[in-house]
Amino acid sequence: MKTACTLSIIVISGICFSQIPVQVVRVSESPVIDGIPDDEIWNQSMPVQEDFTQNRPDCGEPMTEPTEIRLLYDDKYLYCAFIMHDNYPEEFTRMLAPRDNDFSSEWIGIWLDTYNDDNNAYFFFISIDNVQQDGRLCEVSGWDMNWDGVWASATSVSDSGWTAELSIPFSALCYSDDEEQVWGVNFKRTITRTNESAFLFRMADNGQVRIQDFGDLCGLSYLPATRQIELRPYGAGRVQYLKDAEEEWDQWLNAGLDARIGLSSELLLDLTVNPDFGQIESDPDEANLSHWERYLPEKRPFFLEGSDLFSMPFSLFYSRRIGSVAPNGEIIPILGGAKLSGSVNGFRAGFLDAYTGGIKESGSTLVNPANYAAGRIIREFGEGTYIGFSGTSTDIPEHNGSEYVYGRSGAVDAQLSFLENHRINSAVAGTWNSVESRWNDNYACRTFYEYADERFDFSSGFSYREENFDANMIGYTSSTGDVNAWISSGLYHPFAESEILQHWWGNMNAWYNRVPGGPVTGRGIYFNTGMVFRNRYHFDFELGYKGSRTDRYEGPEGTRYDDGLDFGFSCSSDSREKLCGYLWGGIGSYCEGSRRYAGTWVNFKPSPSISLEADIDWSQTRNARKYDWNLEEWSHRDTDWRSLQLSGSWMFSNCFSLRLTSQISRFGSEWETEESSRDLRHWMNALLSWQFSPGSMFFLMAGENADPDLQTGDYGEPEFTIFTKLTWFLPV
Repeated sequence: MKTACTLSIIVISGICFSQIPVQVVRVSESPVIDGIPDDEIWNQSMPVQEDFTQNRPDCGEPMTEPTEIRLLYDDKYLYCAFIMHDNYPEEFTRMLAPRDNDFSSEWIGIWLDTYNDDNNAYFFFISIDNVQQDGRLCEVSGWDMNWDGVWASATSVSDSGWTAELSIPFSALCYSDDEEQVWGVNFKRTITRTNESAFLFRMADNGQVRIQDFGDLCGLSYLPATRQIELRPYGAGRVQYLKDAEEEWDQWLNAGLDARIGLSSELLLDLTVNPDFGQIESDPDEANLSHWERYLPEKRPFFLEGSDLFSMPFSLFYSRRIGSVAPNGEIIPILGGAKLSGSVNGFRAGFLDAYTGGIKESGSTLVNPANYAAGRIIREFGEGTYIGFSGTSTDIPEHNGSEYVYGRSGAVDAQLSFLENHRINSAVAGTWNSVESRWNDNYACRTFYEYADERFDFSSGFSYREENFDANMIGYTSSTGDVNAWISSGLYHPFAESEILQHWWGNMNAWYNRVPGGPVTGRGIYFNTGMVFRNRYHFDFELGYKGSRTDRYEGPEGTRYDDGLDFGFSCSSDSREKLCGYLWGGIGSYCEGSRRYAGTWVNFKPSPSISLEADIDWSQTRNARKYDWNLEEWSHRDTDWRSLQLSGSWMFSNCFSLRLTSQISRFGSEWETEESSRDLRHWMNALLSWQFSPGSMFFLMAGENADPDLQTGDYGEPEFTIFTKLTWFLPV
């Protein structure tokens, strides 16, 4: 770990760039965060006035407008002041949007590699209208947009450009306990009028953020060794109209507490009692034609914190298994949980344990109480090289005469980065459970090689999951028992001298899957190419070939399907305009029949605070050879899926918004041997959101809502619901 700042030289595409360290100054009083950096205390800092370097549209060229940066810190906060000069402030793209939304506007932000290990970084961004965006970037697990810190910001617009101020609490960050510290740092600014995106320390021409190319942030010393305690109590209530129940109106109340305790500057302890489920909006409905349940996103705060540490190979850990939905639609309560995450002596680690209660209905037990545990330890060696150890355990004790059930899994994965652009990644895992406890046929392994630079990338590898490999008690396992091999490559070419074109890309992906000594379960090759214009319009298309294969899960004994071709396209207009859109479609083969699909998304912004959207989806299959499980015979099936979703949002301010959403969808199915069916669904709701203080939220939703089935992801019949929730952030 670095403890001294030096002037470093980096080489990109044969061009040398000096990296001058960025200095931060300790102060005894804090500036006022009002968006106007005119406090006298800002003059104590050393201004950073180096030119930002474009990665779009003119790679390597200086940004056309200058930027000034000043940094301060005290015992609690890191303060950032930005002055973005611009000769055409009347052409700024303005928009209010919910937190963490990515949209066309003027942006400024900072990355912080707090361990200076070239592997992990926080980022904090604000738009010209003070919309916050934050998250984490990890070489091991990639982007984590679910991470949310509680920090303050403000912006202001003038005749010469715009300004911004940030205060980031050290309690939101993990860092070492060294007395003198050097962090990695970078800054990024976008100018929407000229379509410019630029960094202080130059990144790749394709916009890839490389932590190892950050500069040094110097001057940090004697940072807080402990972190504050944060409490997040919440209360929620719901009144729901049940169409088919004896009591038409169902009332539900709930409350719980999440606590975050900073044991040190490197370790966090999260505790929870009946954690906030966090999911109050209806997700868009869609048809699921696959054999597998849908992989549903996590939205509960307790599981989102440090989620990158629980990103295990082979999806051994799937947090939606904990506190999921019972067969009768009730949410399985999490009676308590604890999670320890952070870094110790160069090791990053996360450990989680949660205990869920049971569900009964009419005297019968639907779900037994269960205990879930997961842990992961990672040792990083810089610039994408690491070794990781993962383990999970699920225990369902004996209850009311039922047998004790358990499930275990473990994995080791490692990655070696060498010669700057080359990587080799490998992993091996095993599962054991009370149903299938033999020590054979329950392992999985994978390995792949990857090369990536600014203009070209290539990867190739294979994976194998034995037939009895099953992590579904706490993980997400789909197809097993076959070997999957793949190869892919991509090209990226910017047009620096063109006044019309911005860049072009092309990709190739090929795969081959088969059961060892058995049938081929999948093979094919796809080509994709596209182009982005300087006016931000884009188009791309793909052409694919799927070879003959065996579907082992269609019918009682599986079936073989012939080969076929697929074609698809998409195009979009300039998202900076008041009216913009996206269009896609395609045709291809499907189970020896055909598949056609098309869709469009249109967005209209009559003002910076109002956004109207329409999303139309259509998908149709014809003459697909499928197994009719109702009649237990092979037949041909036609399906037709149509959906129209309309939504609108009104941002009264950055902290107060109203969103209206409605959808009507129809799924039709017709077999040769039985009558056709039509499933028509519609729902609508209104959601009022108010952040009445940093980290504290109030929600009120009224309308129709349908909860998803845990196994299939399909949504039930919408029922009228009034839902309210209050979450309070209390730093101690």
